[in-house]
Amino acid sequence: MHTKLLPTLVLGFAIGIVGFAGFAGCGGSSGGTSSSGGSTSTGGTVATGGKASGGSTGGAATGGAATGGSATGGSANGGTASGGTASGGTASGGKATGGTGTGGTAGSAGSTSAGGSTGNGGSAAGGSTGTGIDGGAGNGGAAKPSAGCGKTDGAKTLTTGGTSVEKALATSTRLKVTSGGKSRDVIVDIPADYDPTHPYRLIFSWRQMGGSDTGNANGLHPAGDGPNFDAKSYAYFGLLREATNANQPAIFVAPDTDPIGGNWDWAKDSVYFDDLLALVTTNLCIDESRVFTTGFSFGAMMSYALSVGRATKLRGAVTMAPANYNFTQPTNNNVPLAYMSTTGMSDGTCPWGDDKQGGKACVLQHAKDNGCTIPATIPETTNGSKKYVCYDFEGCKAGYPVKVCRFDGGHTPSAVDDGTSNGDDGLKAFVPPLAWKFISQF
Repeated sequence: MHTKLLPTLVLGFAIGIVGFAGFAGCGGSSGGTSSSGGSTSTGGTVATGGKASGGSTGGAATGGAATGGSATGGSANGGTASGGTASGGTASGGKATGGTGTGGTAGSAGSTSAGGSTGNGGSAAGGSTGTGIDGGAGNGGAAKPSAGCGKTDGAKTLTTGGTSVEKALATSTRLKVTSGGKSRDVIVDIPADYDPTHPYRLIFSWRQMGGSDTGNANGLHPAGDGPNFDAKSYAYFGLLREATNANQPAIFVAPDTDPIGGNWDWAKDSVYFDDLLALVTTNLCIDESRVFTTGFSFGAMMSYALSVGRATKLRGAVTMAPANYNFTQPTNNNVPLAYMSTTGMSDGTCPWGDDKQGGKACVLQHAKDNGCTIPATIPETTNGSKKYVCYDFEGCKAGYPVKVCRFDGGHTPSAVDDGTSNGDDGLKAFVPPLAWKFISQF
């Protein structure tokens, strides 16, 4: 079945506040609301030609002039207060970093590590001849241009019939697509100066329970109340801001659940992910070797599930308050994938847990899959410290770091932990700069 775009406006609803009972969707036991039974939901309905994610029709267009995605991130200072260069998630870090939080805002260009590579400028295209496609978004390897690279009308084709998003940036467009035989909402953000010959990073951003794709796109309060929760400051959990500031624009996709306002479901939404990935890569110029997923709470659960169930389609994942339960978990084929995770010390909704269940189990699974050394104790901060501590696992497979941050706070992706205060703030939150630094090293 081909994905169809319908010019229908569906306004998302406001994000629930942190006081909403069960808001995050984590607290329940494993199993709980297992995913809608056997609705494996038309597994083969890869929209608009599933070929997009496989052998992109870019053909020889694998590198072109090798501009390296404007290479502005290469000089990143790595976040001065992060305690050293390991804060970017290097495989060799092995030290607890951060602590004061003030350095977090400095890492927006961040690319100091990536297993010893020299920055994300480099000749990303690997010197390939290409057909005018420029070098791609990251360091450490050639871009893999999608079928949409070179399509001058691809963005127009994708967004025709779409509508604007309330209080979001003009670059965000709401679309109606068909997946699993049902109409679904999705918001796609395409840079204003989109270049159909440049393979962009693609970032999937999954909203929390009680949230919406609208709230994801316009930066409304994902958890606690506070200032600077708007599209410019906190769209797509602050990552659009960081990408813009680093002069490395990315393409963002914010799906919504079926039905709208429900919870993520692996059986249906893994197919939805496949369909969206095919839709975007068919129409837009994406670096298929640099596709990422992120999310908070139930959205972090979905991102974690994708990080094990769709690892071959992703370069990395950033999860904020993840867990490995509340819906049927996919089979893990132990494929390496770059992974970063954050959990508050006092998070009782999606707690840190243990080696088998919770945020810790998610981190340890990827550490094992990536061949990292598992320490006897993972460093963490303390309640009342008003600080965060990040740990970069040692010995990981080159290019596949695992990073975990524990902070003095509860169930939120937007905590301010600067050593003097805490709370939530869309601009001062310590996670977005660290998350972008982690992503932009690739």
